[in-house]
Amino acid sequence: MVYPSNFKVVSRKLNPSTVVASAPFTRANKFNFGARMAVFNYDNQVIVWSALPYGTEVKKTLELLTGSDAKPNITHLIIPDREHTIAAKSFKEEYPELKIIAMDTVSIPGVEIDYKFSAKEGNKLIDRKVLEEEIGIKESVILDNFEFVYLPLHANQELVTFDKKAKVVYEADLLFNLGVPGTTSGKVTLEQYSPETGYKQGFNPHSGWSFLTRYMQPHSKVGTFLFNKLVQTAKSKDGLKAIYNWDFDTIVPCHGNLIEKDAKASFKSAFHGAF
Repeated sequence: MVYPSNFKVVSRKLNPSTVVASAPFTRANKFNFGARMAVFNYDNQVIVWSALPYGTEVKKTLELLTGSDAKPNITHLIIPDREHTIAAKSFKEEYPELKIIAMDTVSIPGVEIDYKFSAKEGNKLIDRKVLEEEIGIKESVILDNFEFVYLPLHANQELVTFDKKAKVVYEADLLFNLGVPGTTSGKVTLEQYSPETGYKQGFNPHSGWSFLTRYMQPHSKVGTFLFNKLVQTAKSKDGLKAIYNWDFDTIVPCHGNLIEKDAKASFKSAFHGAF
């Protein structure tokens, strides 16, 4: 799976320190899942979460974040799970000094993982103390602003990120939000398949092979069955509770629209078996 060379990105400010970038992405050339990156600017240091391929479109996202076309000071890149590694190398090539944060199951040819989460950090809050003493992170830009929960039993080994100051949860494949809560009509406008990313107004992202993706949302019985199966809820219960215990009001998923209203309720709906 690769991104097309001419892929387009739509970016917007989520809060004063964060820009989210959304792009189309098709799994197995059949399923419209979409993709998303977030970039943070704290103390003039830029942290990248779930990288999109570095290039012209990503540069526009970085300009929106910093307010300048000067090359930003990108210091860290967070890989959210072992399936979201395609674009990490493009950033490392452009910023060879940046530090990569990932799980110890990630392997990218020619790219070193600087800070690794292992199963012993799994299913618990990874706060400042754990980051510093067990993971070895010393940089204050990470310690001051972020916490994590690692779900090693998830099929893709999910590393969930929490921006403490903005109260936002970032996750890759733990929870999708591709459909419309309470409906199966598929009538939804996905930011990742909007006119800004090259699609016609009114484009139905759930046509053809993507018919089933309409159920991939936190209030669907089909979707939540799949989410719980992937994470092995009974065995990952402590980790899911640790995520829910964060004081968040927004969830930023890689796949589908952001959940900017009743985010905690949506999370609890998706993983009610953990509570």
